[in-house]
Amino acid sequence: MKARLKKLSMTQRFWSITGSSALLASIISLSVGMRQSIWFDEAYSLLVARQSPTEIVRLAGLDTHPPLYYLLLHGWGSIFHWDVFWLRLLSVIALAASIVVMGILLKRLFGARVAAVAVLVVALSPLLLRYGFEIRMYSLASLIGVTATYAMVRANEQHASRRWWIMYAVLVAVGMYTLYYLALLWVAHAVWLLMRAIRSRKRYEAWYRWPWLWAYGGAVALFLPWLPTFLRQTTNGALAPIGQPMTADTVLGVASFNLLYQPLWQLDMIHSILYLMALVAAIFAVSYAWRHATRQQRSSLLLLVAYIGVPIGVLVVVSFARSMYVERYLSHVAIGLMALVGISLGLWLASRSRQALLGAGVIILALLVGCAHLVTTGNYNFQRMSRPDVKGISEVATSTCRDKGAIVAADPYVAIELMAYASSTCPIYFYSDSAYLGGGYAPLNGSPNQLTSKQIDLPYERLYYVYYDTPQLALHGEPRGTIDSDNLHVTIYR
Repeated sequence: MKARLKKLSMTQRFWSITGSSALLASIISLSVGMRQSIWFDEAYSLLVARQSPTEIVRLAGLDTHPPLYYLLLHGWGSIFHWDVFWLRLLSVIALAASIVVMGILLKRLFGARVAAVAVLVVALSPLLLRYGFEIRMYSLASLIGVTATYAMVRANEQHASRRWWIMYAVLVAVGMYTLYYLALLWVAHAVWLLMRAIRSRKRYEAWYRWPWLWAYGGAVALFLPWLPTFLRQTTNGALAPIGQPMTADTVLGVASFNLLYQPLWQLDMIHSILYLMALVAAIFAVSYAWRHATRQQRSSLLLLVAYIGVPIGVLVVVSFARSMYVERYLSHVAIGLMALVGISLGLWLASRSRQALLGAGVIILALLVGCAHLVTTGNYNFQRMSRPDVKGISEVATSTCRDKGAIVAADPYVAIELMAYASSTCPIYFYSDSAYLGGGYAPLNGSPNQLTSKQIDLPYERLYYVYYDTPQLALHGEPRGTIDSDNLHVTIYR
């Protein structure tokens, strides 16, 4: 009776910690997000999602992502009148749900006590918090990935119902309609399942009897209607050339983003020391967990290792042909890395050693510093080396624009960013000498507001020329001053 009450108490504490951690992560992520300006990728999401469902599917096919998130955003935005708070809240809800589902998964694999520690570590990951508020599909992809992992684990249990494999197949297909990079996680699952099949007593069973192969077959069947479009997307040239090769430096950078939300080259001496200490503590924790784990726990630890390790390994191989890594492209599997660190830390802390307490303190300190850095840095674009502030620039332009003025964007990229804030109050023109706009610019193709000459003469009393870095267009009129925000500028002409 006493043991049962103790177990019940631990379960209650687990749910309290999980709920509190998810709520804390949601509050931090949403509060940081509401202080950020919408940037190009988010503005593109809104521009596409505001179209009809048929047009959404068509535009998605011209770009590099599948359509499901845009269709979901279309319905959500229509209900909440496209208010930024509610748009960000959709992603934050997916973040909170991801943490809860990961907690449920870890509780099933390792027990409530260890899972409670892991959930807290997951909830403090600055990279997850950063993409928790993004008006993109990354947070939703994280939720789909974690839920599919849970379904796969349940399906592998003894006497499991076939419905879990059906659920897994559906989630794999839904994931592919949401974010193609989820395929990296499905490969990780396949590697883990194959290892289990080889090690199990049924290793001599014919491969075509493996239920998970049938689940993948079902997922492929569900994805077949979109497959021709996906194949066209791989050769349409819409993928931006911003990827980095997955080198040793980049792999170490994955850890620095998850711990401190900083790339390696940004770390000063103090942060470098903290990063190295946290990295060593995490390695010690994983090593201890592996050495003292039961056979079943080792299988579960391998799942978490595959969750993050296989996607990185695939990107290493792909890097020989093309550089594909950007930190946000691994945000949906970063939760697996933090779960691995958290579970290992929980198993290590169960030893009640001073080293475990010290290691836990270092890792938690690093995560808190990372969260603080996220709060102060916000949405910093590490590819453009800038902090987007199109909201502030749009407010400058639209405050006096109205019927007397117009905005001239330097290119389609700037125009799409501005449309998130200024399209309803001020006409937006943009320069591009391309006869056809595709990829992320496809929503602007054929626009009557496209300007093809660098000599701009429009019939307005005021023109607000918005551009990054240095001006490239010659506007008719007298410049009346320039307002700068990082490397985004607006020059006012009269």
